[in-house]
Amino acid sequence: MKKKRSKIKALLKDLFSGEKYYSIILYIVIIYLLFVYVALPSVYAFTPVSYISAVVSGSMEHNGPTIQLTYYEWLTQNGFNSSVTSAWPFQNGINIGSLVIAYKVPANQIKVGDIIIYTATYEGITEQIIHRVINETIVNDTYYYTTKGDANPASLPFEIDIPYSAVIGEVETVMPYLGYPKYILYSIGSLI
Repeated sequence: MKKKRSKIKALLKDLFSGEKYYSIILYIVIIYLLFVYVALPSVYAFTPVSYISAVVSGSMEHNGPTIQLTYYEWLTQNGFNSSVTSAWPFQNGINIGSLVIAYKVPANQIKVGDIIIYTATYEGITEQIIHRVINETIVNDTYYYTTKGDANPASLPFEIDIPYSAVIGEVETVMPYLGYPKYILYSIGSLI
């Protein structure tokens, strides 16, 4: 029994030493869990932040040769001139692995050009989408938005007439690279 206790003590010492690879992994997991289950709920409870998410798709990226066609030419073809779009937030898009912070705002404050996070269901999957508003309509005092990813050639079917009730928030802050842990987990999950 004494030998078993000393083995357990040695294992625990190694586990929390920070010197072994599995010890480092344990600390990363602990920090992540504290962030997700302590820090984020505190942010939501004590600030006006309504959602924090990581960008896991390239639909808002302005990298690559096609962005000229999918964003800049699309804007021109659809009547958006540079005097209008120069005031839009995040004119250079949002890269994969960025962390975005969104705030719940009244429906009438969301304007064309803003980037919103909303819940959409497509192909049997419900996800949070981060895209730019390209149209706004009001029907019977209910606001509806059409969005498009800057790198997408057009709006997808689930991006048309999104009711305000599906909007989680308007993106107001972007922090590059801080969302990579979620992006990696998302990528691994999509391979399984």
